[in-house]
Amino acid sequence: VLNHQEAGYKHNAMGVWQVAARVQEVGAVMASFPQVSHCYERPSSPQWPYNLYTMIHGHSKEECTAIAERISTATGVVNYKLLFSIREFKKTSMEYFNDL
Repeated sequence: VLNHQEAGYKHNAMGVWQVAARVQEVGAVMASFPQVSHCYERPSSPQWPYNLYTMIHGHSKEECTAIAERISTATGVVNYKLLFSIREFKKTSMEYFNDL
């Protein structure tokens, strides 16, 4: 398994995307980008209209932004925001508890 930080991808951004239709198709296109490690659909709300989420990795903020622009062009989704990480408090692989 490749560790993105050890490979030089020190920046990441959560892309939040407002996708009204074709969610499964759009999600598949987003997930096909090699710089996207996660792609999820979640419920939206009137206060937060975004329903697709991607984790984009790059060598710089500018590269993450350029990748998001390419995703936007490939999918036709123009209503999105990028939330850049500031600090990492915890990052581990999931551990399952057999004792419960």
